[in-house]
Amino acid sequence: MTSTSVIKFVSVLLFSMFTLSIWCQEVEPKYNNDGVGHSTLDYGVKGSFGIAYNVVNPSGDKYFGLAYKGKGGYALKFKLFVYDGFFLGGSSGFSYFENTNIEITGNYDKTRVGSHYLFLGYEYRPVEKLAFNVNASLFGEARHKNEYNAGNESYQIDKAKIRAFEVSLDYFVAPNFSINVYYTYRNDKTKIKTSSDLQSRFDRAQFSIIGLGVNFQFGKEAIISSFKNK
Repeated sequence: MTSTSVIKFVSVLLFSMFTLSIWCQEVEPKYNNDGVGHSTLDYGVKGSFGIAYNVVNPSGDKYFGLAYKGKGGYALKFKLFVYDGFFLGGSSGFSYFENTNIEITGNYDKTRVGSHYLFLGYEYRPVEKLAFNVNASLFGEARHKNEYNAGNESYQIDKAKIRAFEVSLDYFVAPNFSINVYYTYRNDKTKIKTSSDLQSRFDRAQFSIIGLGVNFQFGKEAIISSFKNK
C-alpha cells in the first residue's frame, strides 16, 4: 500500500474521532423530574462506533502461516444492540503482510488484505466500567492484493470468505467513551485455484489479530426494547 493511501485512511479516522468527540461535548442535556441532567446520547437505540490499530500474526500450516509476516493494520467497527446484550455489528479495515518465502507463494513481496464483514455477538457488563464481548462473523469478504517487486502497478488479486471469532474488553473512562482491547481469530476460505497436489495448502488463510482502540457509545435501549417501551 502506498504511503498516500495510509495517510488518507488515518486522516479519515482522526477526523471521525474528532467530530464525534465535539458532538459528544456539545449535545444539550435533558433533565428528568429529579433535576438530573442527561445527554441526548443516553436516549435512543444503543450502539457504538470505534477505531483500532491491529497487530496481525499469521498462523497454521497453510500458505499464510508458512510464508507471511504481519505488518499491522487498522479497523473501523460499529454495533447496534438488538435485544438485551445481543448485538449486530460490522467491521471494515485492512492489514499488511510481508512475504518471507516466495518459493511457496510466488514472486511477490507484500500483500494488503482488505476486509469487511457482519457479525453477531453478546455483551456482558459485570460492573459499570467494564464490558466483555464475544462475537462471530455472519458473512463477509476479504480481498488480497499481492504486489510484485516491480511496484504497485504490478499486482494480483485473491479473494476469500471471512470466518472470524472475537473476544474483547471495554474499559469505560467516561459513560460514552471506552478503551477497547480484543483478540480476533480469522480462518478465511480462499478462492485460490492451483494444482491438485497444492490445493489444500492454499484453501485457507489463517491469522490472529490483537487490537487496541477506542469506542464511542450512544443510546440507551436495544432495538426491540425501544419498540416495547413506545
